[in-house]
Amino acid sequence: MRITDYLEFSTSRGSSKQSVQYEEPSQCPICKFALKPLELKKATYYDESGRLHAAILYLCKHCYQVFMTSHICRRRQDTDPPGTIYIAELECLAPVKFEEQKFDESIALISPRFVKIYNQALAAESYSLDEIAGLGYRKALEFLIKDFCIHHHPDDTEKIQKSPLSRCISEYIDSPDIKTLATRAAWLGNDEAHYVRKFEDRDITDMKRFIKAAVYFIGMVLITEDAHGMDPA
Repeated sequence: MRITDYLEFSTSRGSSKQSVQYEEPSQCPICKFALKPLELKKATYYDESGRLHAAILYLCKHCYQVFMTSHICRRRQDTDPPGTIYIAELECLAPVKFEEQKFDESIALISPRFVKIYNQALAAESYSLDEIAGLGYRKALEFLIKDFCIHHHPDDTEKIQKSPLSRCISEYIDSPDIKTLATRAAWLGNDEAHYVRKFEDRDITDMKRFIKAAVYFIGMVLITEDAHGMDPA
C-alpha cells in the first residue's frame, strides 16, 4: 500500500468535513493483481464510542470486482494546529479471496497434514487473523519435519511422534540447510505462542520464508531419492 494525498470527508455529524490521510490498496484482494484501484465512494461515520471511521469502495480495473476498505481514524498530533488532520488505520479489507498454497506432490505424499494445516494457517492470515495464524504455521512445521523424519526412520515412528520438535531436528535431520531453517522457523513459531517474544525484529513472514525454504530442500531430497530408485533394466 502507499500513502495517498489528504482527502476531505463529509461526516455523519452534519455538514462538517474532516481531512483524513489513508493508505490506498496496491493489490486487489480478490484477483491479487497489483493495481491502482478506481475509487467509487467514500464516507466517514462515528461509532457509539465517538470514534471516527472511514469506509472506501473501490473498483479493481483488472477483474472488475468491487471491494471495500474500512479504517479507524486517529487525530494526528504533529499538525498545526494539533489534531486537525486524521490518519486512517486499516481495519478491514474485504472481500478476501483465499488461494491455497500448492506444494509438490512429493511433499503432499509424505506429509498431507502439513499441507492441510499450512493452508488453514494461510487462510487465517488472509482473513487478518494474524494472532492465530502463527500458531498454525508452527504446527504445520512440526508435521512436516516429523513426517520427513519418519520417512527416513520408520522404525523410530513412535519415538519421533512423541519427541519435541527440537529433538527431532537435532537427532534425525542430516541436511545442515534443513536443520538450520527448521530450527529458526521453530524459534519464531514458539514466539507466536508466548507472551514475550525473543525475536522482536522477526514475524510470521520470516517464519513462512524459512518453512518454504525447508520445503524446497526437503523436496530436493525426495526428488533425488526418486531418481536413485530408477532401474535402467
